[in-house]
Amino acid sequence: MRHGRLDGWLWFLAWAAVGGGAVTALLTVLTIGVYVAVLTLGAAVLLGRTRRSHTGLPGLIAGAGVLPLVIAWLNRSGPGNVCTPGECTEEWSPWPWLAAGVVLIAVGTAVWGTQQARRGTNSPAGPGVKRR
Repeated sequence: MRHGRLDGWLWFLAWAAVGGGAVTALLTVLTIGVYVAVLTLGAAVLLGRTRRSHTGLPGLIAGAGVLPLVIAWLNRSGPGNVCTPGECTEEWSPWPWLAAGVVLIAVGTAVWGTQQARRGTNSPAGPGVKRR
Protein backbone atom coordinates (compact mmCIF):
# COMPACT_ATOMS: atom_id res chain seq x y z
CA MET A 1 0.00 0.00 0.00
CA ARG A 2 1.37 3.39 -0.95
CA HIS A 3 1.99 5.96 1.75
CA GLY A 4 -0.28 8.61 0.13
CA ARG A 5 -3.26 6.30 0.05
CA LEU A 6 -2.71 5.11 3.63
CA ASP A 7 -2.22 8.67 4.83
CA GLY A 8 -5.55 9.72 3.25
CA TRP A 9 -7.42 6.84 4.87
CA LEU A 10 -5.97 7.63 8.27
CA TRP A 11 -7.15 11.25 8.04
CA PHE A 12 -10.56 10.02 6.87
CA LEU A 13 -10.83 7.65 9.85
CA ALA A 14 -9.65 10.32 12.29
CA TRP A 15 -12.35 12.71 11.10
CA ALA A 16 -14.86 9.83 11.15
CA ALA A 17 -14.07 9.36 14.84
CA VAL A 18 -14.83 13.05 15.37
CA GLY A 19 -18.12 12.71 13.46
CA GLY A 20 -19.07 9.65 15.47
CA GLY A 21 -18.18 11.44 18.70
CA ALA A 22 -20.30 14.44 17.74
CA VAL A 23 -23.37 12.30 17.06
CA THR A 24 -22.78 10.34 20.26
CA ALA A 25 -22.51 13.57 22.25
CA LEU A 26 -25.72 14.85 20.68
CA LEU A 27 -27.75 11.69 21.25
CA THR A 28 -26.48 11.15 24.81
CA VAL A 29 -26.53 14.77 25.95
CA LEU A 30 -28.44 13.94 29.14
CA THR A 31 -25.95 11.27 30.25
CA ILE A 32 -22.34 11.12 29.01
CA GLY A 33 -22.80 13.52 26.11
CA VAL A 34 -21.06 16.46 27.77
CA TYR A 35 -17.89 14.43 28.38
CA VAL A 36 -17.93 12.99 24.88
CA ALA A 37 -18.44 16.50 23.47
CA VAL A 38 -15.35 17.80 25.27
CA LEU A 39 -13.20 14.95 23.94
CA THR A 40 -14.66 15.33 20.45
CA LEU A 41 -14.11 19.08 20.43
CA GLY A 42 -10.49 18.57 21.52
CA ALA A 43 -9.92 16.06 18.73
CA ALA A 44 -11.56 18.37 16.20
CA VAL A 45 -9.32 21.27 17.25
CA LEU A 46 -6.18 19.12 16.99
CA LEU A 47 -7.17 17.77 13.59
CA GLY A 48 -8.27 21.19 12.36
CA ARG A 49 -4.86 22.64 13.13
CA THR A 50 -3.20 20.09 10.85
CA ARG A 51 -3.70 21.27 7.28
CA ARG A 52 -2.98 17.84 5.78
CA SER A 53 -5.88 16.36 7.76
CA HIS A 54 -8.40 18.44 5.84
CA THR A 55 -8.40 15.85 3.05
CA GLY A 56 -10.26 13.55 5.47
CA LEU A 57 -13.08 15.96 6.32
CA PRO A 58 -15.73 13.83 4.54
CA GLY A 59 -15.07 11.33 7.32
CA LEU A 60 -17.24 13.55 9.53
CA ILE A 61 -20.24 12.49 7.48
CA ALA A 62 -19.30 8.82 7.45
CA GLY A 63 -18.53 8.80 11.17
CA ALA A 64 -21.95 10.24 11.90
CA GLY A 65 -23.44 7.04 10.46
CA VAL A 66 -21.81 4.65 12.93
CA LEU A 67 -24.05 5.33 15.95
CA PRO A 68 -27.29 4.92 13.95
CA LEU A 69 -25.99 1.49 12.89
CA VAL A 70 -25.36 0.60 16.54
CA ILE A 71 -28.87 1.75 17.47
CA ALA A 72 -30.30 -0.31 14.61
CA TRP A 73 -28.43 -3.37 15.89
CA LEU A 74 -29.61 -2.86 19.45
CA ASN A 75 -33.22 -2.64 18.23
CA ARG A 76 -32.95 -5.50 15.73
CA SER A 77 -35.84 -7.42 17.33
CA GLY A 78 -38.18 -4.40 17.20
CA PRO A 79 -40.41 -2.64 16.77
CA GLY A 80 -42.60 -3.29 19.73
CA ASN A 81 -42.48 -5.15 22.99
CA VAL A 82 -39.66 -7.73 22.97
CA CYS A 83 -39.50 -10.29 25.76
CA THR A 84 -36.54 -12.42 26.76
CA PRO A 85 -36.41 -14.73 29.76
CA GLY A 86 -36.60 -12.44 32.75
CA GLU A 87 -37.48 -9.11 31.13
CA CYS A 88 -39.49 -7.32 28.48
CA THR A 89 -38.40 -4.13 26.73
CA GLU A 90 -39.91 -1.78 24.21
CA GLU A 91 -37.77 -1.53 21.07
CA TRP A 92 -37.90 0.89 18.16
CA SER A 93 -37.95 -0.06 14.53
CA PRO A 94 -34.35 -0.62 13.41
CA TRP A 95 -35.05 0.27 9.77
CA PRO A 96 -34.90 4.09 9.95
CA TRP A 97 -31.68 3.88 11.98
CA LEU A 98 -30.18 1.38 9.55
CA ALA A 99 -31.11 3.54 6.56
CA ALA A 100 -29.65 6.68 8.17
CA GLY A 101 -26.40 4.91 9.06
CA VAL A 102 -25.93 3.35 5.64
CA VAL A 103 -26.70 6.60 3.80
CA LEU A 104 -24.34 8.68 5.96
CA ILE A 105 -21.48 6.20 5.62
CA ALA A 106 -22.04 5.81 1.88
CA VAL A 107 -22.23 9.56 1.26
CA GLY A 108 -19.16 10.35 3.36
CA THR A 109 -17.13 7.60 1.69
CA ALA A 110 -18.31 8.60 -1.80
CA VAL A 111 -17.44 12.26 -1.24
CA TRP A 112 -14.01 11.30 0.06
CA GLY A 113 -13.41 8.87 -2.82
CA THR A 114 -14.42 11.49 -5.38
CA GLN A 115 -12.16 14.04 -3.71
CA GLN A 116 -9.24 11.59 -3.78
CA ALA A 117 -9.84 10.73 -7.42
CA ARG A 118 -9.80 14.42 -8.37
CA ARG A 119 -6.50 14.86 -6.58
CA GLY A 120 -5.09 11.78 -8.25
CA THR A 121 -4.06 10.08 -5.00
CA ASN A 122 -5.68 6.83 -6.06
CA SER A 123 -3.65 6.78 -9.25
CA PRO A 124 -1.54 3.65 -9.87
CA ALA A 125 1.38 5.99 -10.60
CA GLY A 126 1.20 7.35 -7.04
CA PRO A 127 0.11 10.50 -5.23
CA GLY A 128 -0.09 13.73 -7.16
CA VAL A 129 -0.21 12.09 -10.61
CA LYS A 130 -3.48 12.77 -12.41
CA ARG A 131 -5.25 10.09 -14.42
CA ARG A 132 -6.08 10.77 -18.03
